[in-house]
Amino acid sequence: MSDDGPRPALSVVIPAYDSHDTLAGCLEALERQTFRNFETIVVDSGPDGTSERIVAERFPWVRFERSARRLLPHAARNRGVELARAELIVFTDPDIYARPGWLERLLDAYRATGEVVVGALACHGDLWRDQGIHLCKFSKWLPGGRPRSLDMSPTANMLIAKKRLAEAGGLPGDEMLGDVVLSRGVLERGGRLWFEPRAVVEHHHLQGVRSYLRERYTRGKMFGEMRAGWLGDRRGRLLLYLAVTVLPVRLARILALVGLHAGQAGQTGRFVSTLPLMMAGHGASLAGEAAAYARRLALRRGRRTASAGGQA
Repeated sequence: MSDDGPRPALSVVIPAYDSHDTLAGCLEALERQTFRNFETIVVDSGPDGTSERIVAERFPWVRFERSARRLLPHAARNRGVELARAELIVFTDPDIYARPGWLERLLDAYRATGEVVVGALACHGDLWRDQGIHLCKFSKWLPGGRPRSLDMSPTANMLIAKKRLAEAGGLPGDEMLGDVVLSRGVLERGGRLWFEPRAVVEHHHLQGVRSYLRERYTRGKMFGEMRAGWLGDRRGRLLLYLAVTVLPVRLARILALVGLHAGQAGQTGRFVSTLPLMMAGHGASLAGEAAAYARRLALRRGRRTASAGGQA
């Protein structure tokens, strides 16, 4: 794709890795957008050329960038931002199917607020497993309700200006939780994460229950390590977080919030029917967090013991 010609209003950036099962559906949904002044950049680091062939044969309007080395999702997004010609970046994923008015509504919300815009995430399909996984992972961003400020934006559905992205510190390419870091950076610099519930995409879940629970544990552990760093490894705070994480205090609070979000989106029935799967997912995440806090406390105790021994 040439860089000649007028710049698009939006650059849609999609990281891909072994994503050929859903990539065509993702790009077909972009072809149906009511807003047309955008470019699409796919950054792929998959093990073979399947995704590249799909794009070349069916979507010649897509700019395809192939990396010879494996890129984590946020590293691939960063490469997409480097290639982007627009000043406004839209992040999404290859297992996301956007509804036709998606880009138009994201852009309208940005023009009205000037803020980072967070779109809504619906579940693709009606399988019990997929609905439960979706409510566990994305209840805060379900379609419905009024536009409002949030404390976190997933990169599955986000519009952000390049300038704001740079000011907030960007996406750490070596972090799986880079969207958490970016959201924190935006808020710390006085920005807002503005939720537009009508800018809807559908997430196609491909996980089985076992991989879902394993992922929830791993991400919980990563988040626990990140939060421990934010806390400065202070023993009292770490002990407090460990206690409320191990006890059912936080699990009960999280499930109550998920129920509230589901009710606001008219999905109370789905919340009730998938509650066991959601409890298992959030329990796995909290177990990972607790393991991270316990590890930090053990390391802290080990450092103090070593220091005391050196002074003896």
